[in-house]
Amino acid sequence: MDDDRTNERSTEVREHLANERTLLSWVRTGVGLISLGIVVERAGALVSRAIPGDISALLGLGLALLGSMTLILGTHQFLRNRRQIIRGEFFPSVGVYLVVVVGGLALGGCFAAYVILFSG
Repeated sequence: MDDDRTNERSTEVREHLANERTLLSWVRTGVGLISLGIVVERAGALVSRAIPGDISALLGLGLALLGSMTLILGTHQFLRNRRQIIRGEFFPSVGVYLVVVVGGLALGGCFAAYVILFSG
């Protein structure tokens, strides 16, 4: 009986450690998006100074906000998963990942189009 309890405990510990590694991935992604937002804003200023409007600043701000939202969503996901691990249940959530992936791709695509169209 003690052997079963030890196996359960070691499994729970592994799940908590995996959850923490996932949180660190969320943090890396969020910080990366914020950094990319800063680069996009700066690079846009170099592409063309003659174009009216500051599209690169908006795209950079959007990426920085998406990065901040990623940090918040990642922390929320971590705490949610932690509670589920303690209760011995798990319900996957896809929506959080879609927000970050789709948002990042959309903003990145907009910036790429901006650079291609206005770099001449």
